[in-house]
Amino acid sequence: MLKWFRKKKKPKTEEEVLADAFADVRKGLDKKARTRQRLYRRWWPQWLDRRVVFGLLIIAGVIIVDGVRRENEEFYATITKLYGSVWVQSRQTAGGKAAAVGDKLQDHNVLSTGPGSSAVLDFPDGSVVTVGEGTQFVVKLLEYSRGGGWRERSFFVQVGKIWARISPNFGEKSEMRVYTPSSIAAVRGTTFSVYQDPKGQKSEIWCSQGYVSTAGFRGAPQLLYANTATSVKLGQPVTRLQTLTRTQQQSFTQEDLLKPIPPEHWLKTFELTVTQVLDAPLSILGIGNSSWAMGAADFARRATTLEALRLLHQHLEGWPTYPEFVNPATLEQLSIPYQERQRIVSVFNGGAIDLYRQLSGGRGFVLFARARDKRRTLYKLTPYGPQSATADELQAYW
Repeated sequence: MLKWFRKKKKPKTEEEVLADAFADVRKGLDKKARTRQRLYRRWWPQWLDRRVVFGLLIIAGVIIVDGVRRENEEFYATITKLYGSVWVQSRQTAGGKAAAVGDKLQDHNVLSTGPGSSAVLDFPDGSVVTVGEGTQFVVKLLEYSRGGGWRERSFFVQVGKIWARISPNFGEKSEMRVYTPSSIAAVRGTTFSVYQDPKGQKSEIWCSQGYVSTAGFRGAPQLLYANTATSVKLGQPVTRLQTLTRTQQQSFTQEDLLKPIPPEHWLKTFELTVTQVLDAPLSILGIGNSSWAMGAADFARRATTLEALRLLHQHLEGWPTYPEFVNPATLEQLSIPYQERQRIVSVFNGGAIDLYRQLSGGRGFVLFARARDKRRTLYKLTPYGPQSATADELQAYW
């Protein structure tokens, strides 16, 4: 009976119910906050402030962006000096316009100089090319491999003369080739000159400093060393070396060829090292010219090389006898339409094949070309089709 005398609880007002609900929510939030704090203390050192981390992330982003910017500069040659009449074409079949200091040349661009005219081209690593009067100079390929850490530069002197100085910053794995209608000059860390006569029948190569590997479309290459010269006629091997005359030596005393080249700035070296380490994610995202295009991985570059070799195989198999020699940069002896030839060579390393040789009195041939992947994978083409090749196989045909 005593329970009848118990005091009944007074019902809570709406304000009290809301207050209790908010208190429960606050307790739950406080509990979660304590749990997060325990985890934070376990995994995040107390001395490491979040603002420091965010600052470091911003700095890392700036370094990557600036590194990609530096990489993209490798795909251009900048006109730094002009004298007289100089024209630039987007490609050999396009109309020309007057060149200006600061213009940037890229793949397929053509620079032409008139009588008494010249131009100077500068590259990001400090290399310099002087284009003399009456010259048609074609930029075939300016390549920078982020993952491989090398540069590839390929030019074609249709007619006229150039002088070039390759910077010590160019890179040990890097290559530069100058093609003409009758010869090939491969250089690295060298000061040299290439001349092509107007008829396209003979070229001359002079070496002032370093070494130049010179080859015709037949025979073995010849190594030029300092103060030597040679000449090559169309379809013939390289002639014997000669010593540069005083006049030839004096032609290299140009201000742009003699100016000091400072070493690469430490920041540039550091940034390019960072982007090289991050090559895979940057390439997948298609960031920078070094990526070619989104999703264009090394296997895609090798695949395009094999496809180009199959096209060449079809054209070569249409001949009753195979040609005696082939210009590696133009393939003009194959009688392939100009535009198709340009598309084919553009996928090869250096914008050209490495070697062509006729075999067995015209009844056989072998052709070597490299892909534009990080390893510059070597392939060979025979009447049986394209297949992988080794450097020793290539060397055996020189």
